[in-house]
Amino acid sequence: MKYLIFDFNGTIVDDLPLVMEIMTETLKPKGVDLSKYSLNYLRQQGVKNFMKEIKISKLDLLFIYQDIKSKIKAKQSDCPLVDTLKDYLPALSKKYTLLIYSSNHPQTIENYLQKNNIDQYFSDVYEDDSYFGKEVGLKKIIKELKIQANNAVYFGDESRDIVAAKKAGLTAVAVTWGFEGSTPLSAARPDFIIDKPEQLLSLEL
Repeated sequence: MKYLIFDFNGTIVDDLPLVMEIMTETLKPKGVDLSKYSLNYLRQQGVKNFMKEIKISKLDLLFIYQDIKSKIKAKQSDCPLVDTLKDYLPALSKKYTLLIYSSNHPQTIENYLQKNNIDQYFSDVYEDDSYFGKEVGLKKIIKELKIQANNAVYFGDESRDIVAAKKAGLTAVAVTWGFEGSTPLSAARPDFIIDKPEQLLSLEL
């Protein structure tokens, strides 16, 4: 049985509206007005390209990320699941072992899963606590499970998720319903790219 490893923010929980609200508030003091840009434009630019466009340094980006992360954590429990995702988890969990890998604390994720009645479909939650890239944590998961990397699949909504999965030797699946759109995700060269949760069942993994 293959292992399907899911990112959390944007892939399972629909928190993009919350992220945009918090980012708008956070960037305003730096002279950046996100309201001038359409959501579609931001998603198709991708995080790295947009940050270059508005001239935010890597150091500033690090502090912004930490600030945004803490604010999202405080409100995330009220965000909905990705639309229709719940409908396909029962069948998916019968065919594969489902896991979550995220920078969120495992207990925070487990509380969210329980609140939305989907905790029974996921076997475990792993925290991304590495400062050296998500691929380091993915490799640790593979080692802990005692499986080959090609026996695992990673699903993410950002190009950095795809890059990390490929560096770790996993099959990389990009989902276009999250933070980044099809343009930056395709540029990261995922093995598969899907636009809606129902496609999870038709993937030939």
